[in-house]
Amino acid sequence: MNSLDRYFHIRERGSTIPKEIIGGATNFFAMAYLIVVIPATLAQAGMDYGAVMAATCIAAALGSVLTGLFANVPFAQAPGLGFNTFLVYTLCARYGYTWQQALAIVFISGLLFLALAVLPLREKLLDAIPMPLKFALSAGVGLLITLSGLISAGIVTADNNLLDIGRLVSPGPLLALAGVFFTAALLLHKVPGAMIIGIVAVAAAGVPFGVTVLPGHVTAAVDLAPVVFQLDFGGLLSQGLLPLASALLSLVFTDCFDTVGTLLGVAGDAKLTDNTGSFPGEGRAMMADAAATCAGALLGVTNVTTMAESAVGVHEGARTGLCPVVTGLLFLLALPFAPLAGAIPGAATAAAVIIVGMMMMSGISQITWKHVEISLPCFLMIVGMPFTFSITDGIALGCIAYVAVMICRKRAAMVNPWMYGLTALFLAMFALQVLA
Repeated sequence: MNSLDRYFHIRERGSTIPKEIIGGATNFFAMAYLIVVIPATLAQAGMDYGAVMAATCIAAALGSVLTGLFANVPFAQAPGLGFNTFLVYTLCARYGYTWQQALAIVFISGLLFLALAVLPLREKLLDAIPMPLKFALSAGVGLLITLSGLISAGIVTADNNLLDIGRLVSPGPLLALAGVFFTAALLLHKVPGAMIIGIVAVAAAGVPFGVTVLPGHVTAAVDLAPVVFQLDFGGLLSQGLLPLASALLSLVFTDCFDTVGTLLGVAGDAKLTDNTGSFPGEGRAMMADAAATCAGALLGVTNVTTMAESAVGVHEGARTGLCPVVTGLLFLLALPFAPLAGAIPGAATAAAVIIVGMMMMSGISQITWKHVEISLPCFLMIVGMPFTFSITDGIALGCIAYVAVMICRKRAAMVNPWMYGLTALFLAMFALQVLA
């Protein structure tokens, strides 16, 4: 115990080993849905479902443990859902790449992200973002994970890109809403592990109603052979240079700024940042993210990214890298029981992410709303994340709006020069997505 405390600086950061373990376990349960959702998505590109399920568990374990040991920050990692849909519908369906070639592109994007994370350019780009926009990050990420929770529980539906109210009389939404109030009551009474208790309670209550569907097989054979080391670098230019450039820029930027948004947003909400919006281990966390993306591509999954669900563990009191180490170990332990772990429904995890999303809105109190050059970019960043369902797109909208408004207010000289470069890169990313 003393060795753990010394390595992770647990007491120094105001935490305890039980808090870190509970936070890590809560993160695992909040992220367990990925075990079945990711292989179901990638199977549409022709990838083997069982092999991707195993690769998902291993990639999540590798990324989380690496982040905890190398960066000592309380952020878990796993293959991101947005990257999976990008591989299936953009790289394969739209651009015409095979899934093997798509994984090769993911691997290259991981190497480029790793180079960006190591170079001083990373610090200059992050320092260029004004503090009010960093406050807006927390609120935007909070709204995004709240919307994700509402949709996964069926409280809100998202059909044909249109949001609507769900069928609230159905068991799923009713159990999710009950879980919100139950978890809130536990938090009000300061019950340790309130989030994880809420998740488990709703999952158990959902069994008789068919909301929690137990799998036919509790265990699954671990066989990575159909997807591991299947990268195909030959023929990447067969579709032309423009699609390849668009794919790489989109993946690198999305991985980078999804990670930045989650790190700064969650860390800022948990008061882990200093007066510049940075925190210890930030650069190492990004390096771990990039390295995990490269490893994930070799295993057979898309970009591994820092998960916004990490906010759930942070709000359970986790403050160190022991938290994601616990999360990663649980993903490894779940490997032979992946079908059972993946049976946790969205209705069960919704309560935790909705409540954490609410808590993350506190960052808006730090924004000076009466000054348009600050309030408009912050507002666009906050609403841009949930409305585009993308942290990166929300950051892009905020940065572009900030530069545009400052130029209109004849305050262009006050803008950090690196902010102009960042804005130009965002515009290039959007342009390539349209042209490719």
